[in-house]
Amino acid sequence: MAINFGALNQSRAADALIDPRDIFNALPTKPPGMNFLRGPQDQVLEKWFARRSQRDVVVKLNTGGGKTVVGLLIAKSSLAEGKGPVAYLVPDKYLVDQVIAEAGRLGIPVVNDPKVFAYSQGSAILVDTFQKLFNGKSVFGVSGSAGRSPSARRPHTLIIDDAHACLNKAEQAFRLAIPSTHDVYDKLLALFAPTLEDQSPAGFVALEAKSSSGVQQVPYWSWVEKQREVLSTLQGLAGEDDFQFSWPLVADALPISRAVFTSDALEIEAPCLPSDIVTGFGQAERRIYLTATLADDGILVSHLGAEPAAVADPITPASAGDIGDRLILVPQQTHPTAADDEIRDLIVELAATRNVVVIVPSLRRAAYWLPYAKFVLDKDTLTWGVDQLRQNASLGLVVLINRYDGVDLPGDACHVLVVDGLPEAMSGTERVDQAQLAGSELLVARQVQRLEQGMGRATRSNDDHCVVFLLGNRLAERLHGTGARDCFSPATRAQLELSEQVAAQLEGTGLDALKEAALQCLNRDPDWLAISRATLAPLRYGQANVSELSVASREAFEHAVAGDFNDALAAMQRAIDAADGPAEKGYVLQQCAAYEHHVNPARAQQTQKSANRKNRSVLRPMDGVDYEKLSAPTLEQGAAAAASLQQRYASGNELLLGVNALLGDLAWGVRAEAFEQAWHELADHLGFAGQRPERDTGRGPDNLWALTDGSFHVIEAKNEVKESHPVYKKHAEQLSNAMDWFRQTYGAKATATPVLVHARAMFDKKAAVPTGCRVITKEKLDYLRDAIHAYATALADADTFRGAAGVGRLLATLGLTANDFTDKFTSSALRDS
Repeated sequence: MAINFGALNQSRAADALIDPRDIFNALPTKPPGMNFLRGPQDQVLEKWFARRSQRDVVVKLNTGGGKTVVGLLIAKSSLAEGKGPVAYLVPDKYLVDQVIAEAGRLGIPVVNDPKVFAYSQGSAILVDTFQKLFNGKSVFGVSGSAGRSPSARRPHTLIIDDAHACLNKAEQAFRLAIPSTHDVYDKLLALFAPTLEDQSPAGFVALEAKSSSGVQQVPYWSWVEKQREVLSTLQGLAGEDDFQFSWPLVADALPISRAVFTSDALEIEAPCLPSDIVTGFGQAERRIYLTATLADDGILVSHLGAEPAAVADPITPASAGDIGDRLILVPQQTHPTAADDEIRDLIVELAATRNVVVIVPSLRRAAYWLPYAKFVLDKDTLTWGVDQLRQNASLGLVVLINRYDGVDLPGDACHVLVVDGLPEAMSGTERVDQAQLAGSELLVARQVQRLEQGMGRATRSNDDHCVVFLLGNRLAERLHGTGARDCFSPATRAQLELSEQVAAQLEGTGLDALKEAALQCLNRDPDWLAISRATLAPLRYGQANVSELSVASREAFEHAVAGDFNDALAAMQRAIDAADGPAEKGYVLQQCAAYEHHVNPARAQQTQKSANRKNRSVLRPMDGVDYEKLSAPTLEQGAAAAASLQQRYASGNELLLGVNALLGDLAWGVRAEAFEQAWHELADHLGFAGQRPERDTGRGPDNLWALTDGSFHVIEAKNEVKESHPVYKKHAEQLSNAMDWFRQTYGAKATATPVLVHARAMFDKKAAVPTGCRVITKEKLDYLRDAIHAYATALADADTFRGAAGVGRLLATLGLTANDFTDKFTSSALRDS
């Protein structure tokens, strides 16, 4: 007779166990090679079980540390304890498939539909995308005036995997984006036209012309005063399919939201995410966030309203070194004089025998790699392309566009990963933040967050290995900037420091030595393995970074949403005190002023004045700002340049990195904000004085230079125009208007040259050529870039930049003096006959 083992000791069956480690040991099926939990998994599960009664818990494991198994066991434990239903959420459908497959290997029951009975009655785990929860039609319900009742049972326990990537999805969910093709866009642009034009006439012209450079934030005072018209105009969106997923999440926060117009859309977004309006999230009793790294852990507080004390005390394994071997190479650091094409050729050579994945921030940069790429993958072809990489270890070079997270490339799928350039701000609100937070540690932390996500795509377990190339001058400079290194996880920080030791040995060598270093790692050189693992072994996780700025900003927001603006202002004062540096402090002061406007508009304008004095990129107050005239340096040009360079750079290598980063932005097709800032900084490098009057005051030219001979350059930058176009009437008029502003401001005695940055020197027959106009054509810009590169290379050699005489001789030799610059690097304007 066969024994009925199923009838024996049911209380000891796996479904009755609640300790996740016991659950794992009792599982009847386990994947090959997973007979035991790895050390880090066992450690975090033990700690979670002891703290499982906490509502918010953060679990940190390095990429490849086995987060999915940990999350599934926590989910199974919660079900067994009667804390179901349980939802396990990930950033995208690609990862949904991965989690379901992992659950299948473990024998843990999962479903992919919240309306399935097994989920609602707590016998299976729901595995779905984060968007299933965070959207205006959430099946788990949405509260608020535009909300909806749940159509599926709300989860008692929420597990958010790859929480760092889910945060990006949350931002998108809570952003109402109205395309410029929609009539609502035109109505609201017309409504706010006067105040937008008052902030920046040129910016408003760019919006009207649908120029890609057009981006403007609606001043909060105008936004609040016209709320009735705004609400009336937007109300109709509630019935349109395209907006049913975002409108309910934004509707109740409209009065305190900010609105940003771009040439593509009007975007409306609250200062923090009103996450509790999604009742499936706001009413969950357990919320577990699984993450590899967060540059600013406080984002869980500011974005999702997580408990600050819980976020500050994450669950981590004993070691922070449980990560695959990575050699991180920064060619712009090791070989600063190497051309971009030479570095690309080296990487293409590596792709001849193995898979190389290149992550680029934009379509424009993808075009640079296109002739050498097997595939260029976007969101529509990503899943198929990753499958191809996994199936073929010698596929070659594959490009991913703006995909820094949510992609697993284990083993032979990718052993060479290239991150080509810093992640770019894509949405209008992100572009405004990037401009207003430029130079701040807050912006650095955001960029490092995405950069580290990208760097982790190819080391998906602790026995994996990869060579990571970090390309781009601005990226190389950012790695060496103040505070950047501290934003990385302990393991990545240690690997960067080890790679700097490698870089020191590569100094003065050719690119062949760089390739050889990469091959030593790829071929598993024993000495490399020994030093790599010795570097990682002693690492420990440090204290979580939950800034007072994040905590206070969230508290202020919640008071503001409830209409308690006085309490919001009290919290914002703590945020202002916590802000670091003028850019960040000005940004936070502006948010304070936006809340203050609801109780005291006059005082809010005074606060806005303070914000603008600290950070010229934020909104200008209603009565404008006082313009301060620009004066040329009093020192001789070489001495002025040397003094400026020594203030900026501590070494010749740092100077090279900085100037190369500047040149990366001083290029054709670069976004206007970055180009104009680079032109501004160039003046400083050459011993001139520079200003950005249009940005700072809303009037005047894009750039103004005061040269050491007492003359000025009045500069309008049009580096994004098509190369085949002549100078059209509107651009000629902008330069003429800038010259009118100069004469009114500086008087008739001041000498100024009107300078236009444009692809061609040829003016359209309908365009009036300003008197004395000079044009920096694309050809002349390239010529100037070459001269600046030669200048920087010579300055860095033997620290020449420290001596005024040596700097002066270089300026003269390269034609970069006040006397020679105009003749050498600009062309005469021509009239189309």
